[in-house]
Order: sequence, then structure tokens, then C-alpha cells
Amino acid sequence: MSATRKARRIRILLTNDDGIFANGINAVGAALAAAYDVTVVAPEGNQSGSSHSLTLGDILPIREVTMPCGLKGFSLRGTPTDCVLVALLDVMKDNPPDIVVSGCNHGPNVGVDVLYSGTVSAALEGLRQGHPSIAVSLDMVYDIQPHHFETAAAVLMEILAEPAFYADLVKAPAILNVNVPNVPVSDVKGIMITKQGYRAYENFVEKQFSPRGRAYYWIAGNAGPHDAKAGSDGYALMNNYVSVTPINLDLTCDELLKPLEARKGLVDKRLAVVTGARGTFGRPAAATVATRRSVKSPVATTSPNSASKAPPGVSRAASHHSGPGSEVKAVSATRVKKKLKR
Repeated sequence: MSATRKARRIRILLTNDDGIFANGINAVGAALAAAYDVTVVAPEGNQSGSSHSLTLGDILPIREVTMPCGLKGFSLRGTPTDCVLVALLDVMKDNPPDIVVSGCNHGPNVGVDVLYSGTVSAALEGLRQGHPSIAVSLDMVYDIQPHHFETAAAVLMEILAEPAFYADLVKAPAILNVNVPNVPVSDVKGIMITKQGYRAYENFVEKQFSPRGRAYYWIAGNAGPHDAKAGSDGYALMNNYVSVTPINLDLTCDELLKPLEARKGLVDKRLAVVTGARGTFGRPAAATVATRRSVKSPVATTSPNSASKAPPGVSRAASHHSGPGSEVKAVSATRVKKKLKR
């Protein structure tokens, strides 16, 4: 008699930075739940712009809630990175996820957006903890309808349906930063594998005063146009393609390694002067040999031709001691004896 084992459903950790009640995560959550085992741990409120920050000086209250899409999820008073850590190290520790999905973000994460994005950072934390991770964002504007989150959900489902497409993410290591054009699914032209482009922001701070005269600020900014350079993430979105950009944790600029190595001597010389005898910066460290200190005998200055002699008590005391600092101890002991005699 042969027994057939039912295949385990793929487990997915779902999080975001717009909050657990946001439209994006609910659209994605509803689609994922139809085919996967989904666990949601997301911020209780909007954490946009939180980047890869951790909450270190406060507690992280958590509660189970019913999301608008009908899923049960965990609402955490913390950042997206907090959510991933709590999920992986506690909530899902006995049944870890096969993949981490972050999104769908309300707005694109292209160019320098990735430096500020809590959505991208949550995926990067999933990668850092050893899990394949995908960040998903919709190229929408908050106050301009419609918002085609159903398109983002459909694109994500097609990506997940092909594990070979996102294989070896942990080995690379990298995440997939997926940006979806804000159009109906029927208008998506396909997928472009892209490089991170450049998107300039006009940032500003708005200063206000409370009724009691205390100053406070609002930080805001106007997003610039997408990067129109062919092959960039912005170019893909401008042409109604899904942008897929592999992003890793290594921020090293490899192009500058050799030029900086060739010029580092300029700074080495200056630091060698600053550190002086206190360090060996910019030059080989010389071996140090411990030497015994010696105390010079007082010199008589009665005449140029007179011989310099040490007081007899000092010489006798010093001759019976050895080791670092023993000469100083001998002198001190002799002075004490003379005082006692007096």
C-alpha cells in the first residue's frame, strides 16, 4: 500500500512600509493567499522613508489583526526591518519562510529611492537573514487615481510561479527590486532587467511654530522625472515595462578602488605627521624592545674639574635592587631613612 504525501505549500513572509492596512499589501496578500501559505508581519502605521532603521530604544508591541483583504496578520509598532526580524526570529522561527516579499509599495522605488525605502530595506534584511527576497512597488502617485495594485499583484504571482527566474538570490547575494507600471495588466509590455537609474529630488524643509512659539519642521520633497537612459529602471517604467533590478548589500564603488589606492599616500603622509610618535600610520611599525631605566646620579657643580659622585647611600641602596623601577624605589627608601634619623 503506497501512501502519497501532499506537497507542502510554499511559505511566504509578507511585509511592507506603508502599514498593514494599506491598499498595496492587501492587494498582494489576497493574491498570494490563493496559492501560498502567507504570514503577514507589517508595521501598524506608515513607515515610508524609514530605510534600514531598527528600533533600539523602545519596545515593539505586536497584536494580531484582521486585514481589509480578510487575512489575519501581525501588526508591529516598529520599522519594516523590525518586522522582518521579529517574524524570522520569533513568529516564524519554527516554520521559516521560503521567500520574503515586501510590498506592494505605494509609489516607485527606483534610483536613489532605494536608499530611503523601507520596502527595499525589508527585503534586504530578509536576504541578510538568508532568505530569497523580493521588493515590489507600483509606479503610482498618491493623489492621482487609479492605482493598479492588481497589476502589481499579478506580476508578482507570475514571477513566483517561476522559481528558476529568482534562483540563487541568496548565493549572489541580491534581492529583486521589482517596479510595476501603473497601468492595467493588459497594457504591460513585458519585463526589463535593468540597472538602478538616477532620480533627483527637490527636498525642502518647512518650518512652522507651535502656539507656544516652539519651532518644528516638515520634511518634504518633489520627485523628479524617471531616468530616461536606456537600460535603467526608470526607462522601463516610462515605456510600460516591469523593471527588475538585482540589488545587493555591497555599496562599494569598485571603479574608485584603484584610483584611491594610488592616491592614499597623500593622506598617509599628513596623518603620519599628525600622529607623530603616538602611531605608525603610513609607515612600517618598528619593533619595540623593553629597556631598563637608569637613574643618573646627582652631579656636583663645584668646579669643572671635580668628579661627579653620587651620595653613598643612594649607590649602596641601588646596588641591592634590580628590575624596572627599582632604582627609583631605592632612592625613595633612602630619603625616608634619612628623615627618620632626623
